[in-house]
Amino acid sequence: MKISPFHYTDYRKFLCDFFKENAISYHDICAQTGIKSRGHLSLILNEKVNISEGQARKFAQCCNLKKRETDFFFTMVRFNQEKKAERKIKLFEELISFRESSMYRVKPHLYKYYDKWHHSVLRALLEFIDVKDDVKIIAKMVIPAIRPDQARNSLKLLADLGLIERDTNGFWRPTQKSIDTGSTEASVMINNFVLSMLDRAREAMDRFPRARRVYSCVTLGVNKEGYDEILSELREFRRKSAEIARKHPADHVVQVNFQMFPVSKNTGPRGGSDE
Repeated sequence: MKISPFHYTDYRKFLCDFFKENAISYHDICAQTGIKSRGHLSLILNEKVNISEGQARKFAQCCNLKKRETDFFFTMVRFNQEKKAERKIKLFEELISFRESSMYRVKPHLYKYYDKWHHSVLRALLEFIDVKDDVKIIAKMVIPAIRPDQARNSLKLLADLGLIERDTNGFWRPTQKSIDTGSTEASVMINNFVLSMLDRAREAMDRFPRARRVYSCVTLGVNKEGYDEILSELREFRRKSAEIARKHPADHVVQVNFQMFPVSKNTGPRGGSDE
């Protein structure tokens, strides 16, 4: 059975599997693609260096890809090598649009759940709001409010994904099942979700009085060890926040955002490393 690029979101993984399945040596790959050495080919396949559009075309020819397979492969290359989050999300949506692609069927929760910010809000609300089939109440409780049809579609999605189910009284409740986020496409959709929540954060600054919101930031000079320690503390606080939420009966839903990112270059070994 031919290995199809439509089953992949990582072009390097596709190439490795294709070459292994078809017993194509590094020597032959280099000869067909014009890669100068086996060492350079190894760097490409191990995500150390990127490939150009011209090289992508030669790899597609090497794998005997048809027209639509080639188009998908080119999109996959751009998706993997893109650095900007918003552009990466659009490229992921392009990959989804290829009907032959199986990734949408294999991991629908990644795309659908993180596609709309209010899915997670409704899931949390169902812990303490009694909802059967009338969704108007829960739709109005979301801030900013969503339409009843959006709430209804969200509940259907959550039920289809097994994230909510009806209790003995017929009310929708979370199942406590978690969502797998250990893949490339998951990270893309989570980035999309984070960007949506950052938009909600900007809106909240004007929507709520100071007493009902917290906006705080600090700019620090750190080295790699300090950066890693702060990152560890943020992860611990995230875990502790979840424990606090489980300990107290909920009566509303809040969003807690965490961001830490460099705002300067480093000075080399003395100032820490970016690696």
